[in-house]
Amino acid sequence: MSALTATLPLETTPRRSLEGVSPASRAIWDEWLKAHRHADEPVSRRPVWQRFAEFAATWREERGYTSSVSDMVLNNSYQKVVALGRRAVPYILADLMTAPDHWFPALTAITGVNPIPPEAAGNMRAMAAAWIIWGEQEGFLD
Repeated sequence: MSALTATLPLETTPRRSLEGVSPASRAIWDEWLKAHRHADEPVSRRPVWQRFAEFAATWREERGYTSSVSDMVLNNSYQKVVALGRRAVPYILADLMTAPDHWFPALTAITGVNPIPPEAAGNMRAMAAAWIIWGEQEGFLD
């Protein structure tokens, strides 16, 4: 992205070509754009931890008891957490330390890594532990 487009509002930046992209990927992209716009708006001067806590609580309330990972990650409040970016990582990791939850796709989207070993897949506690160890090693948890 050029310096010029980085300073323009998202509505005026060129839209990424979505030709050949699946409907699910388009839905994720659209939800991410909405959440990103919301997170970038100077609507609130509240600290990141407060916004994270609000978005996380709303996400848990709205998702209810679903086993659909797509429904969980496409939720607007979940996408707002992702839009907070690296600033949210310490709070997500702290949340995982309290009670493992489905923050793994958000962490991967934000950080670009996935420290979960294949043998831990599906084991929420082991997956959370892998992310917590990663967070300590990367300096997100002091």
